[in-house]
Amino acid sequence: MTDNSSNHLIIRRDTHLFATRPGLMERLAKERELVSLTADQLLHPDTPHDYIVRRGKLRVSQFLADGREVSRAVLQAGAVLLTRANNDRQADPEADRYLVDDLVLMALGEVELWVLPAGALEQPE
Repeated sequence: MTDNSSNHLIIRRDTHLFATRPGLMERLAKERELVSLTADQLLHPDTPHDYIVRRGKLRVSQFLADGREVSRAVLQAGAVLLTRANNDRQADPEADRYLVDDLVLMALGEVELWVLPAGALEQPE
């Protein structure tokens, strides 16, 4: 089991990921693990991995110290989530970055995710 206490989830809102990188889908299809979620099912992401929302909508909510829940994103097909250790600074500094322990990821309806090895999206095509 991975210790998530210092791990981050990084949201990259690349909603046209495969439209802008046409060869990417074919290359990634060979190394991905398909994860299907049903409505209201929670996702507990492992670190380090790359995730792509392939179908459906995934809500990312953060729990604040005072107990309030804040929706940080509703991600649709093409959106990318990265999970990285706290000391990994290679990810885009402009992306939304949250502690994994503070988050809940929930499927809004049926969702299909591709789970990839960390860095798979940065590899050349």
